[in-house]
Amino acid sequence: MSDEWGGGGPPEPIRLLRDVSIADMIAQEEEDGGGGGGNGNGGEGGDDGSGVPAMALAETTQGEVEDETEVEGRGDRAAGKVAGEGGGKGDDDGDDGGGGGGGDDRAERVSLSQLPLQEMDLLCREVGTSRAGAAPPPDPPAPHRHHLQQQQQHPPPPPHQPPPPAQPPARERPSDNVWPERECLSFTRSLVFYGSGAVTKEHERACRYVRECRSLRSKYHGGASAVVRSELLAEALGNGGGGGDDDDDDDRDDDGTKDCDGLVYRFGPDGVVELYRSADALEMFRSSADDDAQRAAAKRRSLIAVPSIDDFSSDYDAVVRMCNDGALRSFSFQRLQMLTSAFKMHVTANGHAENEQQRNLLGTDFYRTMKIDNHIHLAAAASAKQFVNFVRDKLRSEGDTVVLEDGKTLREVFDDAGLDSDHLTIDAFNVLADYSVYQRFDNFNSKYSPFRLAQMRKIFLKVENHLEGRYFAELTKIVLNRHEQSKGHASGAEMRLSIYGMEREEWSNLARWILRDWEGGDFPGPVLSTHNRWVVQIPRLWRIYCLKGKGGNTPKIPGGTAAGAPQKIRTFQEMLENLFRPMFEATLYPEKHPQVARLLRHIVAFDSVDDEGIPESPCGCRRPSQYTDDANPSYSWQLYYLWANLAVLNRLREARNLNAISFRPHAGETGDAMHLAASYMLCRSVNHGINLHRQVSLQYLYYLDQVGLSISPLSNNFLFCKIANNPFPKFFRRGMNVTLSTDDPLLFHMSDDALLEEYSVARATFDLSMTDISEIARNSVLQSDFEPSFKRQWLGDHYARGVTHCDENRTHVPLIRAKFRAEHLALEHMLVTLIAAGKGSSVLKDMMMAFSTAREAHREILVQNFKEEEIPEFPEQNQI
Repeated sequence: MSDEWGGGGPPEPIRLLRDVSIADMIAQEEEDGGGGGGNGNGGEGGDDGSGVPAMALAETTQGEVEDETEVEGRGDRAAGKVAGEGGGKGDDDGDDGGGGGGGDDRAERVSLSQLPLQEMDLLCREVGTSRAGAAPPPDPPAPHRHHLQQQQQHPPPPPHQPPPPAQPPARERPSDNVWPERECLSFTRSLVFYGSGAVTKEHERACRYVRECRSLRSKYHGGASAVVRSELLAEALGNGGGGGDDDDDDDRDDDGTKDCDGLVYRFGPDGVVELYRSADALEMFRSSADDDAQRAAAKRRSLIAVPSIDDFSSDYDAVVRMCNDGALRSFSFQRLQMLTSAFKMHVTANGHAENEQQRNLLGTDFYRTMKIDNHIHLAAAASAKQFVNFVRDKLRSEGDTVVLEDGKTLREVFDDAGLDSDHLTIDAFNVLADYSVYQRFDNFNSKYSPFRLAQMRKIFLKVENHLEGRYFAELTKIVLNRHEQSKGHASGAEMRLSIYGMEREEWSNLARWILRDWEGGDFPGPVLSTHNRWVVQIPRLWRIYCLKGKGGNTPKIPGGTAAGAPQKIRTFQEMLENLFRPMFEATLYPEKHPQVARLLRHIVAFDSVDDEGIPESPCGCRRPSQYTDDANPSYSWQLYYLWANLAVLNRLREARNLNAISFRPHAGETGDAMHLAASYMLCRSVNHGINLHRQVSLQYLYYLDQVGLSISPLSNNFLFCKIANNPFPKFFRRGMNVTLSTDDPLLFHMSDDALLEEYSVARATFDLSMTDISEIARNSVLQSDFEPSFKRQWLGDHYARGVTHCDENRTHVPLIRAKFRAEHLALEHMLVTLIAAGKGSSVLKDMMMAFSTAREAHREILVQNFKEEEIPEFPEQNQI
């Protein structure tokens, strides 16, 4: 399940039929006017007209209801009054509180949603029926005939009854399964079904595939198949974690700050780290890497084990096969079309109610709600204007500062390039993206270098240079300060810094740069911020690493032969060790590696970046120690090894009470759409993901598990997908977990506030309401890896229980919208499960019968509110 639900799954699904209204006729009319059925081939189509399934579940909602249905006593059919088109109001938060008095003489308030389905028709025919479990009011004494005549001539005014106290709406189903009406939330639901025999054997096969794919995601991302020998691990950590007297129990309470001498690790022959107790290490390390039996025995003794590359390759192939199956493609297409239609019906019927409720959320608005830029690269985090102004200031104030290893000053660098202060303009810098970068990742990367000079990038946008990254640190703090000061709006960021895996010293260099107490500049101190969490990105640059020479050897020319001495043959295993050995060393032995250990406490996620469209070499089940090809390994193969080692590391860090590091790679920006199958199995969320519009099966799976998508429409517009064709609005309306991010403000944005610019452009381009963009902003906080205390501050204390438990006074998302999203997601899960179990036809039949009962209830309510002579004459009257 998605992390959005806090590990407990989505809220328990609501009853499938309640508070029904005449909106089912509106929905039927809208569907009939939409056109023909689906194309049946699983391909994506438009959202209007084509592809409506035979079995369709839509929910339409209607506006505020001013009065509740009141029942004055048993047998008085005329007493119930319904105002407006709706029925029952929202819900309560678990108590049985709402809805009027108990067993006294006062009128009892009854909602259709409070009664079992079989009692619905009885309520409409005999309005005097009391709510289940409540005693009916006593019959009044028969009036005297004289009094009766006087009452008929001069009926007394109805007695004044104060309204019941306002109750909060329910955010999930109460334990007694009763959803009382509430004054503060009301929108009616209506389920629409089409025809008998709508569930076919093909649907059943598709739903079984859905459940199998979701179980494979649970196996990897959910950690269901990871083996952790918890007792032995705790024992090893307890013996080594304290570092003091063995008799001191406090030393056994590991806080991750002491060296752990009870554990050792090694990179196993399969390319994944293995952990052993120190007492077992010597025997394990003697095991032959070439002996399969010894290797398997050693792996079984490892304290933490994850599925092997053989398991992953087999499971990945199974997911690809199922997602390409025609049955799953057609079923997914139909369900996604229905989700789109349901959202359109929802905003048509409830747009006014949502806007009204949002206006009543006093003390907050879109600008004061938190928005996280989940996907932003630090080298391009400053706007072009900020960057130009920064360089101009440095050239004026530090022109004589030595900035290169050969002793050149900053002014000399500019003079040698033929540049002066007049060239310090945005156009001359040539960093803004243009159409030369469309489908050209090489041209895009060159935009990071001002004036197309690599020296300028090294001086101002690199951590490792003659200045030890001082200019880069000062520029970064200017960007971070804007988030901290909440200039324009409340915002935060998860900025990315690169670890290439070329050398092991990269982690130490990065730690020194971030944690250094920088002097000078406008904002001295370390490069840390309350409004930023660091993400480490791993560029997929094996093709460069394998060609990089050592000790003066001349690098091999791509497509040719080596120009110098023979180079050492490198393996992918070495690159993995450069990435992960420093992390394991710092986690196990923080006293020996204090800076890297401290840095890891500020790292919240791993990203994997590069052009997904470059050619890939098929890897199969090859081990990293065997991979020496010049071409990049396949995307899914690289992703597995990053995930597997990170999964072992996280289990170790959690055992030491340290923060875990999530996996949120770039996926689906370009290239093979099936990259998104690997990220679905392995990752919490992805950056971009726009290729999901090419694969409806994966799109439906991402919806069901609420896998996060951090999409950057302005970046996509310049690189791979024009904004008019961007699938973001389609994903959003279907209820996918999407948010907006900036990617590279230096290249793509014109203002100093790139994130606000992204929201503004999206609102105008995609026709989004204020409720829509508030929901997108809330998603950005949920997707982020900011700590729970930060999320509680901006989402509410119970955000982890689901979107309906987010505090609308902090998110500015009306509860009507949150409940609409949650209920549809819950119903989709129920339907998939029942259809996969072969119960779809019987369930559909029962639901159609219940719907028929509800339709009759609608008719009775309509007729009761007409006087006999007022019923309009029209030919279709008997069809109601």
